[in-house]
Formats: sequence, structure tokens, C-alpha cells
Amino acid sequence: MSRRFEAVVGYLQYVSLTQSKFHIHSPFVFDFYANVLMNAGTRSHYRVIDRIRKELETVPRYIKRKDFGSKEKDFPSDQRFVRVRDVAVRTSVNRKKGEFLFRLIRRYHLENILELGTSLGISTIYLGLAAPAGKIITLEGCIDSANLATENFEKAGLDHIRVITGTFEEKLAEAFTLMPEPDLIFIDGNHRKVPTLVYFEACLQHIRPDTVLVLDDIYWSAEMQQAWKLICNHPRVKVTINLYQMGVVFFKEELSKENFILHF
Repeated sequence: MSRRFEAVVGYLQYVSLTQSKFHIHSPFVFDFYANVLMNAGTRSHYRVIDRIRKELETVPRYIKRKDFGSKEKDFPSDQRFVRVRDVAVRTSVNRKKGEFLFRLIRRYHLENILELGTSLGISTIYLGLAAPAGKIITLEGCIDSANLATENFEKAGLDHIRVITGTFEEKLAEAFTLMPEPDLIFIDGNHRKVPTLVYFEACLQHIRPDTVLVLDDIYWSAEMQQAWKLICNHPRVKVTINLYQMGVVFFKEELSKENFILHF
């Protein structure tokens, strides 16, 4: 079964199970729905991101790109020169998801943020602008991508972002040494079942009740859907919110264990 077909089947399942706001009986989740999911106002912060995104999508520049996860199949070989605009269009976080992350950080006052998967730095800029007084650590396996992301952080005027270059397997422990208790963990890389679960288990050693974990592309493939289901059922997980494009995990001990599927 092709990944595209798996994604279509997953989307149809998601649509058929999506809950309306009238089915949200948890005050905590209803607040999330009203103030994070639906509160999509215009912010001046987004202008700098839109400018950098437009530049990346139009500039005639190439980088030597190496992917370590499932998205390596978006390009024809393991290590190659690719157009920056192709990377920006195909793998960078889109506006909808980026602005969602911005609102999530602002609503819950998340300051210490760990990102697994920098790419060109678009998602990281959303994180950095949302938490200007916070600390951002982002991991990226591709050296050229990490260098270009650093350039983009400078263009955005962000000096509180630290890029660690190397695979997640090599560098995740170092990241946790620098940030033992993240407020937000955003996992956007290696969209396979086993690696995703390995990263999740590693993160569990550093999660507090108020930590928020976000996984990107939970319907990327059947493997990612399986990983998401296992995470939802983990005994330490309290509330999960399936947004199709992303999955959000809460660990607050006072919450009842529930899984929500909301339109995004």
C-alpha cells in the first residue's frame, strides 16, 4: 500500500470521527479549542516569517541536503544538491501549523522549547517569536539546512535559538543535558513508527505534568498512525488531541484520560 493511499484512508477515517465543539465536555480541552485552535487572529509577528518563507521559495539557491527520516523519499537520492525552494515548499511547516504552534506557546506560556527537526528554520522562527524571552533548542541532521536555518534566525532577529547539528539518536541526550525539563517538545522528523516511539520514550524521562508534546504528520503513513495510537494509550499520557496534521499530547495529572479528534 502506497503512502499516498494510506494518507487518504487515514484522512477519511479522521473526517468520519471528528468531534464538534458540542462534544467537548472537558473545560481544559474546550479552552484549547476556543483559545488555541480557533483563535486565528492576524499578528504582526507573522510578517517576518512570511517574508523569509517567500525568499526561500523564490531564491535560486542550492544546498547539499541529507535526510535521515522517511521524508528522504521526497527527493531522488540519499545525499544530493537540491533547490532551497523545493525544500521550503515540500518540507517546511505551513502557515496553518506554524501559527497554531505560535498560539499554543502563547496560551500556555511555554518558554523552554525543544524541536526535533529544524529543516530551514521556518517552524523554529514561529517558536522563537512566540517565546521571545524563552530558550529554544532545535536539532537538525543536515549541516547545510542547519546553516541556512541559522541565517534565517538572524534575519528574523532571533538570538535565543541554539541549533545542534547531528542525528536525533546522536544529539538528543545532549539537548536534554542543556534543557532537562522542556515546556514544549515538537517532534518533526523521521516519520516512522519505531524511531518516533524511541524519541517519545526518551522524552518521557524529561517530561513534567505541564509539558506539552506535539508530533507533526501523525497521518504521514500507516506506521505514523500506529505510533500515534500507541502514544495515545500510554499510561503517562492524559489528554491527546488529534488534528490530523498534528497530534498534541498533555500530561497534566488532574486531567481525565481522553482522546479527542478535532477539526483543524
